[in-house]
Amino acid sequence: MSGMAIPGLHLTQIGCGSFLLEPSRSLDISSGDELLVEILQRLQQAKASTLYYDLAELPLIEPRYYRWLNMLARACRAVNVSMACIRMQPTAAFALSSYMEGSPDFSVEQGVR
Repeated sequence: MSGMAIPGLHLTQIGCGSFLLEPSRSLDISSGDELLVEILQRLQQAKASTLYYDLAELPLIEPRYYRWLNMLARACRAVNVSMACIRMQPTAAFALSSYMEGSPDFSVEQGVR
């Protein structure tokens, strides 16, 4: 099991083909393109099949962050990696429901399978 440090993120292999991405409150999504490239490179090098994005530390998901999550999910799908957001807080889910139109590009699960 290996880990990768990207400023504001921690990416850890948690099983055969499965990775856990844990963002911190310091995550700066304004450099989203560079973050995407770094994450995708790591996932491809490891032949990942699933990315679990842990939302436990985020009490709120604003529209800009939601767009980032969708962009990451679409990029993952392009390299044949499924993305699931896990441990979403009720406050984040409520905020998300107020402006979300249509289904997100990622699945939402309670935890890692």
